[in-house]
Amino acid sequence: MIRGVAGRERGTKVLLTRGSRRYTDGSIPMTVFRWNSLQDLFAIQEKVNRLFEETIHRTEFPDEGLDTALWSPAADVYETPEEIILNVELPGVQLDDVRLEALDGKLRVSGHRRADGGVEPRHFMRMERIYGSFSREFPVPASLDPTRIKATLRAGVLRVLAPKADRGQPIPVEPRKAR
Repeated sequence: MIRGVAGRERGTKVLLTRGSRRYTDGSIPMTVFRWNSLQDLFAIQEKVNRLFEETIHRTEFPDEGLDTALWSPAADVYETPEEIILNVELPGVQLDDVRLEALDGKLRVSGHRRADGGVEPRHFMRMERIYGSFSREFPVPASLDPTRIKATLRAGVLRVLAPKADRGQPIPVEPRKAR
């Protein structure tokens, strides 16, 4: 069955095959829809707002009992011939609230940043810092000696010195005499 289609050049015909349209030149017509950019921008803004609200609700307040927050302290890791050095920014964190673990070729720094106990959440006019738990893992060579790792916390920076384990000494092999 051959028909004319509105919107195409005059004289172009459409071939209908089992419910799908094809133009006689072999092309397939496309569905046209209007894009409402303002409506799409509002939808994106709504999604971003929801994301921020979910993040804020995960922050820790003593009254609310929430104990996890989404924050990841910044860190620098570098290596010298003798050791791996890790500097992690932990402003407002007490040394007692930090845990350091060496496991399977990774150094894990985890802990908790507590909110100031003297201010109730309803009295905040603006709150930008995130409180709660954090955890970071850093891949390191498996040749670290966990018993010699040392850490200090000064001016909000945790500095971890992880000495490399002594390389095994070569074992002398004596030639066997043939029997």
